[in-house]
Amino acid sequence: MPASMAETLPASETPFVSIVVPALNCAEDVDGFAAAMRAQTYPADRFEVIVVDNGSSDGTLERARAAGFVALLRAERGRTKALNTGISAARGDFILTTDLSCRAVPGWIRCIVDTFAAHPGAGCVGGEIKLLRTDRNAVIDFQERSDYMSPLLALQRTHLPFMPFADGANASFRREVFDHIGGFEESFVKAGDVEICYRMLVLSDYGLVFNRAALMHEPGEPSLRALLHQRFRMGIGWNLMRMKYPALYALGAPGPFEPRRTWWAVREALGRVGKLLALNAGALLGGSLAAAVDADIRQLMSWAQWYGREHGRRWLAHEGIRPVPIDRERLAAFLARPDPLAGRITVVDSPTGA
Repeated sequence: MPASMAETLPASETPFVSIVVPALNCAEDVDGFAAAMRAQTYPADRFEVIVVDNGSSDGTLERARAAGFVALLRAERGRTKALNTGISAARGDFILTTDLSCRAVPGWIRCIVDTFAAHPGAGCVGGEIKLLRTDRNAVIDFQERSDYMSPLLALQRTHLPFMPFADGANASFRREVFDHIGGFEESFVKAGDVEICYRMLVLSDYGLVFNRAALMHEPGEPSLRALLHQRFRMGIGWNLMRMKYPALYALGAPGPFEPRRTWWAVREALGRVGKLLALNAGALLGGSLAAAVDADIRQLMSWAQWYGREHGRRWLAHEGIRPVPIDRERLAAFLARPDPLAGRITVVDSPTGA
């Protein structure tokens, strides 16, 4: 929709929207993010961007203010803490979350607002995420081939304790959801987006809608080290979820992983992928060779996530991080339903959200 058409829409069709963006040392991303926001087809006077700085040392806060964003400083670090700070300051009927490194398509805000309008029972809208290519190597190529960035992969999580969730780089909520279930769980150093979607599904009747047309581009993990660190942190997040939802996670656990038996295979996979990265040969891969490299990377990811689960238990205990478990009776009532997610997960691919 051209901006001139958007500006003529009645106020009832253009609810005020708040985009909350946690940030830490992201100054170089501000200009690109601001350009994507200026390109939005949604009326500029009907949305605000709130950047919550977690104590950056590279001038992120100043660059955000210069771009015209509402820039807030949160001295205590933590993504979920920053999100809650931004939500508290937000004026919007809808709260959209993303990152400064992400680039939204021009119709992103309009698509999300229309999706909520088309699905009045939806408490959360999750958009699609595609790789924003900034470099080329075997690890980035793997992420592109496997569609690694897509939150729609979570739709494969059909058996409890695993449920779909909206990725925090492209997750939007009705304001009343936070009024009903509270804000983000601040003890979560990882998987805060997973937790709040689970809490919404457990404690309310709101549904979750995925709209492929609400597209966001996000840079992938630039190196094997970064990718494995992400999976390590996901292992820590699993421990946090297990503590928050004990009865739910008692229903299932990750598959068995025997580190002693797989250690030599992991070392060999690390060596093969490392050689490709050193040669910058990722762009040359195809066919069976690409499939073999992908298998190696997946094995390394599984190992890193297992290590995160094992190490995470000790680290969380050492740091004294222990989320307050969700209300036992309400979780039991959720689990007692014949199909707790029946009719509550919807997937569409439409700019209008229908």
